[in-house]
Amino acid sequence: MDNKKTILIIDDDVHIRRILEIKIKHSGYDTLTAKNGKQGLEIIQNQKPDAVISDLNMPRLDGKELCIMTNPLKKDRPFFTIIITARINPHEQKWIDEMQDTIFMEKPFSPSKIIEALAQYFEWTTL
Repeated sequence: MDNKKTILIIDDDVHIRRILEIKIKHSGYDTLTAKNGKQGLEIIQNQKPDAVISDLNMPRLDGKELCIMTNPLKKDRPFFTIIITARINPHEQKWIDEMQDTIFMEKPFSPSKIIEALAQYFEWTTL
């Protein structure tokens, strides 16, 4: 990977953050982590990651609010967002379709599926 991409991992569960951080770093990406949406929003605004992996249900600012607040930023600086959660009704995830460069993955998830999605996005955006 010639231009190293930075991935922000936002989850209030320290174990999920750590597992994703290890797997993503092992795949050649740099990582940043945040324990809630508010902290994640500050990192997105200040450090401009290339992708964000965010839990949906978090304290201080949930994943949906985070997406809604950061979606306008994607017009000037596109970045990929993966929303992960254990509990969501299919009709409750329609808002994800309205977000630019955003997909949903259900917990439990495979870290390799997340890495595959990141690789596909970065390959697609460099064409």
